[in-house]
Formats: sequence, structure tokens, C-alpha cells
Amino acid sequence: MTRVAVIGAGFAGLAAAVDLVDAGVDVVVLEARDRVGGRVWSQPLDGPGGTGPVIERGAEFVLAGYDVMRSWLVRFGLRLVDTGMSYYVREPQGGGDVTVTDMRDAATALAAAPRTDGVSVAGLLAGVEVRPEVAEAVRSRIEVSCAWSADDLAADVVDHVASFADLPSHRVEGGNQQLAVAMAGLLGTRVRLGVAVREIGHSPKGVLLETTAGTDLFDAVVITVPLPVLCELEITPPLPYDKRLALHRLTMGHAAKAHVGLRSAAPTSAVLSVPDRFWCWTAAGPDGDVLPVLNGFAGSPAAVDALTDGDTWVQRLVALRDDLDLDPATAVVTTWHDDPWARGAYSADGLAAQPGDAELVAAPHHRLFVAGEHTAGAWSGLMEGALRSGSRAAREVLAALGVRR
Repeated sequence: MTRVAVIGAGFAGLAAAVDLVDAGVDVVVLEARDRVGGRVWSQPLDGPGGTGPVIERGAEFVLAGYDVMRSWLVRFGLRLVDTGMSYYVREPQGGGDVTVTDMRDAATALAAAPRTDGVSVAGLLAGVEVRPEVAEAVRSRIEVSCAWSADDLAADVVDHVASFADLPSHRVEGGNQQLAVAMAGLLGTRVRLGVAVREIGHSPKGVLLETTAGTDLFDAVVITVPLPVLCELEITPPLPYDKRLALHRLTMGHAAKAHVGLRSAAPTSAVLSVPDRFWCWTAAGPDGDVLPVLNGFAGSPAAVDALTDGDTWVQRLVALRDDLDLDPATAVVTTWHDDPWARGAYSADGLAAQPGDAELVAAPHHRLFVAGEHTAGAWSGLMEGALRSGSRAAREVLAALGVRR
């Protein structure tokens, strides 16, 4: 029987593994962490096994167009919950007299502005005739969402992140990680936690993996680790030069999340701190009542560094949301750039990338196949993209090895 290893038990790796198992392939999933889900990580606010509201320490919102994710949820009988607020609409604070309508109008003008090769979001904003404080609010919104500086973001990102339409936002009941747990449950003992891959030796005849659990030989390997980890992975012989160049031209954004418990009931809300480059929200749970927690998300390296210095972010949240009865003692802050198995939050459309880089990185090389949100094109950076990339890699493996579904 054809034997395939999948490196990483995040959404991409698990999607690839389940699709391969469905086709009758012998699969082993190697995950360095002690849990599945990767950058999708759900946990009660009061810690593992607690009874507090479930928070998303990683990827959170299920949005319009997440058709593949929805199909996976249906397969495993998991339900989506309407959050009662919109990911897209955030009330700007701290940046002068700016309204949501001002930001929406400016974003529309920004999306329609003419672009030239090599222009950044900052450059595009400079050419739009809006008040400086409005431009700054829009810049803040884009930097937070892309987790990178507007000076180094390709202008085309405005087509995806400058939307202010009041569309619904959802989360998986019980936490988004429930999907990863369900997929891993189907795979059973094929998933091996706490096993890190040290080196990959590949040839047209097979792939030898050296791991913390020993050495093993496979017919093919699907690599689904995050972009920075992939760049540092020992592969012998090395990947082709053009593929390695494309890898290093891609950008990994920096983001962090904060969660603070509420002592009393609150309505749904979404507020953007323009100067501090974070937004925060309260959202409804499965029963429609607002969960007793304020959630925060900060994006861009400068913002993450500033806010995660001591209890700075919690203090800013308390100051920004003085309309809420927050309990700072319950605060949980999660960072990803210093996580050894992530080294960042998700891929960003940096100016260094060239057309076709994501496709070049994703292209199979002998018996090595690559998946992950950073290979998902227009869906990069998203749970939907991770799932799509995993299924795409599985199809490539089956085609290359001549396995019929």
C-alpha cells in the first residue's frame, strides 16, 4: 500500500490526511505540538478543562465564501454560531473625528484608485483625497487585518481587507478547533503528537524522514508547516533555487490576541483602536447571549511588540473599553511570532513577493508536496485557505502516485 507522511496537524495537514485516507492511502501525520489544530486553538478562558467561555487563541471568524470549511463542518456534524456582530465593521476610536461611514467611503475610494507596479498600501492611501485622520484609520484597519505594515503591503490587499459591509460572522460551536479534533478522531492512531521532523531526505524513489521519534521511509510527504518553519526545514537535496527564492520573498505577518473576562453582561460590539493597531469585540455564543469575555486582536510587528510588553495591552483594553466591566485578572494574551512551530500569525502580501511565487512554492517537487495557508492564493491567511490547500495537495499526491479515488 502507498505510504504517505503529512507533516503538521493543522487544518491543511488534517485535510490532506483525511482526503488521502478516504482514497485508501496509508497515512501518518506527524505533529510537533501536543495538540492538533496548529494556529487554530480553542480553549476555555480559565484554561484547559475549565468551564469559562471558549476563546479562540488563533483563527476565529468563519466568513462568507468559506464553502470548503462549511462542507467539512457538515461532514462532522459541527454547527456554526452567529456571533451577532460583524468582523468587517469596527467603530474607530482614538484617531480623531472619524466614523464608520467615513472609513467605508474612504475604503471605496481606495479600492477604486489607480495602481502601478510596486505601489504599497501606504502609497495608494497617499493618493486618495480623504482627511488625514480618516486615511490613518483605514491604514490602521488594514495593518491590523494583514498583520503587517502598510509601507510594505502590496496595494492589491485593499480588495480583500478594506471591506466595511455589515456581513455576518460565525464561529464553530464549542470552538473552531473542534473541526481539527474531529478530523484527527477519524484518523485515529495515524496522528502522532509530539513528533518533530528534523530533516527530509528525498529522491525519485522515496522520502526519508528523520524525526525526534526515529527515521522512517515514505512514498511521498506532504509538508504543511507554517511559512517560516518551512524556510528553515532541513531538506536534502535542497529545493530548487527558484522555489527557495520564492519562499523567502513571501512575508509572514505578526499578530497577537488578548481575552479579558467580563464581570457583567454586555451587548455585542466591535471597536478599533486606531493608534494602537488593535481591535476588540464582544460576541454572542450558542444560545444567543453575549459571552462574558472581551476579545482583542493586534496586527503588525510594531503593534505586537508594543502591546505585549508587560500588561500594556490589558491596560489599553481597560482604558479603551471603559463601558465594560472588565476583570483584568482573567486576561490571557497569545502571541505567535515567538511560537517555535509557527514563527508568525499568517502570510501577508508583502511587496517583495513576485507574481506566481505562491504557486511556485506550492508546486510539487519529486515526492514532496506543499500545503498551508501561505500556498492558497486568494485564500491565503485564512482557515478556508488552509483547508483548500490540504485537499489540493492530496489530489496532487494521488495523481503523482497513480492512486485512484
